[in-house]
Amino acid sequence: MPATPTPMPDPKDYLRVDAYLRDMTSAVALDAAFRLGLVDHLLRGPASAAELGRQFHLDAQGAQILLSLLAANEVVAWQGPGVALTPAFRAVLPYRELLRAKLDFARLVAPDFLELLPQLLTQPQQFFERARLFRLFDYGRCIELNDDNLRDTAAWVRFTTALTRHEAAACLQAHDFSGYRRHLDVGGNSGEFALQLCRQHAQLQSQVHDLPVVCEVGRRHLAEQPEANRIGFSLASPQREALPGGFDLVTFKSMLHDWPDDETRQFLAQAREALVPGGTLLIFERGPYQPHAAPVPYGLLPVLLFFRSYRPSSSYQHWLQELGFRDIQSQSLALDMPFHLITARR
Repeated sequence: MPATPTPMPDPKDYLRVDAYLRDMTSAVALDAAFRLGLVDHLLRGPASAAELGRQFHLDAQGAQILLSLLAANEVVAWQGPGVALTPAFRAVLPYRELLRAKLDFARLVAPDFLELLPQLLTQPQQFFERARLFRLFDYGRCIELNDDNLRDTAAWVRFTTALTRHEAAACLQAHDFSGYRRHLDVGGNSGEFALQLCRQHAQLQSQVHDLPVVCEVGRRHLAEQPEANRIGFSLASPQREALPGGFDLVTFKSMLHDWPDDETRQFLAQAREALVPGGTLLIFERGPYQPHAAPVPYGLLPVLLFFRSYRPSSSYQHWLQELGFRDIQSQSLALDMPFHLITARR
């Protein structure tokens, strides 16, 4: 009797964390529960409100309001005089790192939305100059290698890495990477996308091309991974010199939206030169966000603030055609928002 095939894991399963990030009040209460240590305490079993109050220095009213907010968000459920983590919330804790990264990121940029939305809508340049978001993503700190720059760069690389770790699964399911041997990931950040590809495809040798401080953060991120010996780093310069060459796959994962049109087209032109004839260029990017009448989840706030940056697939396809690429294909993937997966051959 043939063996029953092992079902493939759902690449969208990680999106279950968003159920706990729908509104600011509930998400901030969950953030507080993590930061206080209350979630870890409840992982060991149910606890009374009085016990939690003593353990975490909460007075009776403080414990009551926090537990009520967590119960309303279905993080905990009342059991007699105390509470326990719900089975549904326990089931998303394998994605704890992602959940906490989203909470931290949203908390960091929430003041930008609360205080600067008029500027974002009417004077975007003024918003860019004042927003905490763009002080965090300061690529000027990614050139010179020193302790301060490493600390500041590692702070935002943590967020992008947590997202990439899970978004990559959908890309891996939607595109066949088995035929590639030499891979260049431009703006590859911590190397997490390359890591996910190499983990699934033992034949692949990857190279991450990014700014010097980002590369150092990436080397440290991958240091303990078995695939680290198949993932190298090459240093980009502010002058945007030519990319390394000889690759049969060049990828851009959540990178091109950072750049204006003329520079994006330049990156694509450089990628063409980095490919061997017949090699594949792959773009995996968010598309325009169209919330329509649906409420925008609090956890999506950092992504929403970049709303001007996300392009339709047709923009990338147009530039690829101009540059002489062939076999241009595009598919849409629905994750936390629409993603494009665009491929083209040199």
